[in-house]
Amino acid sequence: MAHSMFADFAALPESVVAEAIYLVRSRGYAAVPGFYPASVREQLKSELAAALAAYSPFPGSERSEQDRYHIHDLMNRSHVFSQMTEDPRLQQLLAPLLGESWIMYAFTSSSLPPGGTNYGARLHNDCPRFSPGYIFNVGLIWALDEFGEENGGTQVLPGSQHIEAAPDEQSFNKHCVRVTAPAGALIVFNARLFHRAGENRTSSWRHALTMNVCRSYMKPRMDWVRLIKPEYTANLSPQARRILGFDTRLATTMDEFFLPEQERLYKPGQG
Repeated sequence: MAHSMFADFAALPESVVAEAIYLVRSRGYAAVPGFYPASVREQLKSELAAALAAYSPFPGSERSEQDRYHIHDLMNRSHVFSQMTEDPRLQQLLAPLLGESWIMYAFTSSSLPPGGTNYGARLHNDCPRFSPGYIFNVGLIWALDEFGEENGGTQVLPGSQHIEAAPDEQSFNKHCVRVTAPAGALIVFNARLFHRAGENRTSSWRHALTMNVCRSYMKPRMDWVRLIKPEYTANLSPQARRILGFDTRLATTMDEFFLPEQERLYKPGQG
């Protein structure tokens, strides 16, 4: 497999990381502009457009019809998506919020078609668990296109991650703000933050990639170790393999349980 371009990104300045962490902990979200250059965005958009074109809803599944603009198995569509987990800047931004051994819960897309929206337009948050001052899940949104007023952006209710009860529609509409960001930005947010996708009023698609990450002791949405094609994961960096769950696998036989320490499936120190 070709060398991953994502592993070579330079570290973010500490001031950028500190500001992002502060904003996520306080108002619930932060945007880091310039996270991906145009060349990377265009490659990801090309792969995403191909996945959207090839998608067919599962017969008899209403959810698969609702999710037609959310591709849940992107990491099986191209090696480039699994390689995104090699980016060292993710560890900078997420370890202070979730601990050093955080893992991936879900990875999907969020595309708004011209003149339309997607299932993310409902008022919701991405983490049902509530414990004051403790973050279980963090969301990431890579803006492959500009997030603007006309093409939808994302509406959020600042500070709503601090409240257990969900806001009603009227209260959300009154106090929400629209998160706008230039193409290439990364939006980081507490997954308990209430939000919704906007409406794309333009004649062009608005593409984004989203990831939900969680504490290492939590179960991911899918068994990524078994789901993703081995040829896409075999040569990933240790960080990437940890994120996908290779360090938190469970023994299925006593032979696996009694493997030498360095070969154990569930690595020590995973939180």
